[in-house]
Amino acid sequence: MVTVSDLKKLEIFKTIKEKQLEEIAEITERKSYKKHSHVYERGDAAKHLFVVTKGRVSLRRIDPGDEFGIAFEARDPGGLFGAASFVKPQEYTLTAICLEDTEVIAIDADKLFEMSEKDPALGYQLMLKIAQIYFERYKIAKRSLHDMVRSPTIITALPG
Repeated sequence: MVTVSDLKKLEIFKTIKEKQLEEIAEITERKSYKKHSHVYERGDAAKHLFVVTKGRVSLRRIDPGDEFGIAFEARDPGGLFGAASFVKPQEYTLTAICLEDTEVIAIDADKLFEMSEKDPALGYQLMLKIAQIYFERYKIAKRSLHDMVRSPTIITALPG
């Protein structure tokens, strides 16, 4: 069971009122995953918004038939992932893989969306926080891309 006290510890819920947190706690559950387990696959229907409470989750693009994929980002405790659940067509765009034994809280996205429609102030606060989180990630990605272009690495293959 997830409590209001648990939610208050998470950055995404810092500005949310007590009554709203009580309602969110009712649509939230704890889930545990073993190392190398998949929380979800790319292309799955996005039904939950997740926050890591213990462990680490890698977000990767793995194409069908590939054994390995491109790791885009990792989420540590407090890290939010699965925001595709709030955006049409509500389909996860990456695969979420646990890098170690992991615990998350999973929020029912459809119910959270319904709550946000009934309480626009809640929806505004949530979307503002999600936008801030993703804008920070965008800045980091942009900085990383700039660094890669500025100092390219030359990869050569030797015969044999």
